[in-house]
Amino acid sequence: MSVTFSGQLSGQPTRRVRHEVRDGLTVIAFSAVASSGLALALMLLVHLGD
Repeated sequence: MSVTFSGQLSGQPTRRVRHEVRDGLTVIAFSAVASSGLALALMLLVHLGD
């Protein structure tokens, strides 16, 4: 008996490349916003500390 798995579960549509790209861009945008916010917060703390 041989069992094969195609990577797709029944009832779930296959993910397209554009979905993967959109997810990647979302991660990049979130990372940029988070790091910029942290940098601004640190700059503000340093400025207020003077």
